[in-house]
Amino acid sequence: MSDPTPEKLEKKRVTPENLLKAAGVVVIIQFAALLITSQNLHTYRVIVNETGPSYAPLGTSTPGSAGNAVLLVGFAFVLTLGLVWLLRRKMVMSFKVVIFGSTAFAAFVLTLVTSDIFAVNHLPPAFELPVAFGAASLVVVLIGYTIFVKDNVWISSAILAFVGAQVGSFFAETLPPTTALILPIAFSLYDIYAVFRGPLKALIGTNPNIALAGMSIKAGEFTLGLGDIVFYTMLPSLALFTPKLGIFPSIYTILAIDVGMVLTLFLLSKKRLLPGLPIPMFLGILVLGFYLL
Repeated sequence: MSDPTPEKLEKKRVTPENLLKAAGVVVIIQFAALLITSQNLHTYRVIVNETGPSYAPLGTSTPGSAGNAVLLVGFAFVLTLGLVWLLRRKMVMSFKVVIFGSTAFAAFVLTLVTSDIFAVNHLPPAFELPVAFGAASLVVVLIGYTIFVKDNVWISSAILAFVGAQVGSFFAETLPPTTALILPIAFSLYDIYAVFRGPLKALIGTNPNIALAGMSIKAGEFTLGLGDIVFYTMLPSLALFTPKLGIFPSIYTILAIDVGMVLTLFLLSKKRLLPGLPIPMFLGILVLGFYLL
């Protein structure tokens, strides 16, 4: 997974209108993730029941789940260090290849599954494979175009928003529940370190135009990291996927996360860079915890 990229903005752009536009973009992505989750829910429940969760190397107990989250944070840290190393040595093409490879692989696999389930449910059998492989291939082609050919911010934002929604939905449906709750907390703590002192600050500072390509989306006048989008969509999808919860807890979780996001963006009038996860994740987990306790 890519590290959450902090929002970056001049003070004059932090206006109520721009905050509302940013929130509107994120709400659309979050509801898209809920649609994906709703469509894939039965299939992923069957898969998890038959094969177990997608990621639980240290088990599903609370200590094991915490360890699982730490391992993922460690992987993100090492990956970011590698990307910083590439940029500092002006190995731009290698940097782009790493970004493309990691993003395109996840995008192809998840889009293939999502579009295949859609085709099975809504289209004649003859259309299943062409639609599934066609949609997955198109997403990969568009990612490659925006990274290697032309960084069209709107195409890039749309396709990465779709990918982020799918990853968030996938995590919500296939991670052990305890891991799914601990992971946003772990990445929020890492986000604080990465933005203010860690490798993410160095990555953005080395070559911001290259560093943000393939890793961020535009939400109005704001730039949000792909990792931010993954977690903004994961918690509402987790609420929808959890049997005893459902759509209303999902909506309340969306509201809580987006209030936290708007507050974070507002604080950009005083700071140039801020981590995008801590406040939204705290509020989102607070709402989920209320329903789960």
